[in-house]
Amino acid sequence: MESTGFSDGGMSCSASGQASEASEIASMLASLDLVACLVDARSLDVAWMSPRAASLFGPLSDGAQLSFLAPEDQRSLRALLDAVRRDGAPRTRDQRALRADGQSAWLRLEASAWKEKSGSPRWLLVTMTDISDLGRDHALRVVVDDVDSIVWEVDLSTMCFTFVSRQAERILGYPIERWLHDPKFWVEHMHTEDRAWAPAYCESETKRLSAHEFEYRMVAADGRVVWFRDIVTVVVDNGRPGRLRGVMVDITRSKQAEAERDRLLAQEQNARAAVEAARERVEEALKRRDEFISAASHELRTPLTPLRLQIQSLLRATERGEIRLPDSQRKKLEIARRQVERLASLVGGLLDVSRVLEAGMKLDVEPFDLRELARDVIERLRDHGERAGSRIVLLGGSPAIGVWDREGLEKVTGYLLSNAIKYGLGKPIEVSIRTAASGVTLEVRDGGIGIAPEDHDRIFERYERAPSSRGYGGLGLGLHAARALIEAHGGRIAVRSELGKGAAFVVTLPLGPKPVEQ
Repeated sequence: MESTGFSDGGMSCSASGQASEASEIASMLASLDLVACLVDARSLDVAWMSPRAASLFGPLSDGAQLSFLAPEDQRSLRALLDAVRRDGAPRTRDQRALRADGQSAWLRLEASAWKEKSGSPRWLLVTMTDISDLGRDHALRVVVDDVDSIVWEVDLSTMCFTFVSRQAERILGYPIERWLHDPKFWVEHMHTEDRAWAPAYCESETKRLSAHEFEYRMVAADGRVVWFRDIVTVVVDNGRPGRLRGVMVDITRSKQAEAERDRLLAQEQNARAAVEAARERVEEALKRRDEFISAASHELRTPLTPLRLQIQSLLRATERGEIRLPDSQRKKLEIARRQVERLASLVGGLLDVSRVLEAGMKLDVEPFDLRELARDVIERLRDHGERAGSRIVLLGGSPAIGVWDREGLEKVTGYLLSNAIKYGLGKPIEVSIRTAASGVTLEVRDGGIGIAPEDHDRIFERYERAPSSRGYGGLGLGLHAARALIEAHGGRIAVRSELGKGAAFVVTLPLGPKPVEQ
């Protein structure tokens, strides 16, 4: 060897060959009576173990592992040695070990590099010192100080804390010395609402020599309120309580979460109650409005029927020459007829909705051709459509015979055509009827103002109308009544439409009446 001794934080040497080099190092180290081992820096395998180490821990089992270390500790040691090999700096680690006599021990391992001339580590020297007593104290201190709680002990003869873990200062902000020297510290820093019961409860359970736990609040140095769950054990001396030991677990976040949960639950319950109250008010208002509409529609129909007959009679008399009226008066009479017809149509719609709203609406079904029915309705509304500039066209197709309520489907077809005339902007209106094995489809299509997709479902509700149609008048009841009539047949009604692109209302009907539920 050229030199022995410490250099740059580690040992350095040179030798002619690896085997002789290791032998010479081992011979030198053996004379020092160390508890040590020599590790090959390239493979991290143990090349040599000192006699003292072998006597304390037993010989190496395979010449490459320190078998007295647990497997996880061996991996930890190899990580330590790898770090020393990389930068040559010495390192220290405390680890557990099993001695040859079966006793466990704490070892302080110190690893340093034995370098070649080039400065690269060639061997790693690991010395081992038994620190079992220090290790046990260290382990306990680590556990106590790392837990997110306050570990404590109280001497009941003096009512002073004899031990408080360092977490107390972090959690509450008071120096540990205040806990240890002030017998009133715990009570005086407890929340005023808990001070009235918590100390008395602890005292009562202590007298019964009963382990107990309870939750209370303390006020931190910065004014924060901190919740604790205190888990207390009574240490008994000669049949009497001598000391209390416990763990104060910080449960502030849990309590805050509970409070937030309770607040949200209360908020949700209040919201539900408000919604329920509003729903009941709306239902009551709708019920009263429906009752009024039903009564009003019947009352309006009574004088309206003779009024229609009188106007129609006057017009026929003028046509036959029985009554001579100036053209201006005849035009006024015609206007009156149209207004009465419009009013009669509105009243009829109200009556239809009144019947729909009544429970147990019954259908008067019979077999007929839906195509012929549609042709009749189109003929009845042709003049109305022409005045609006819309030509109504029934597209070609075969007869569509089924068993339905004739009056109900006349009303549905009339609703759809009247809407198409009202909102169709004077463009042509197409009516098509298609048959299939499963049923019949009636479609009424216009090229008018259209309906936004988000309003497709809403327009079938009672008193609802699309925003784009609100300047056209009406009660918003026709489509609601139409849907009820179609669904009573076991069918469905839907709309396909976009704003400015017209609307197509599609009615699908089964060929026979809806089965009666038993």
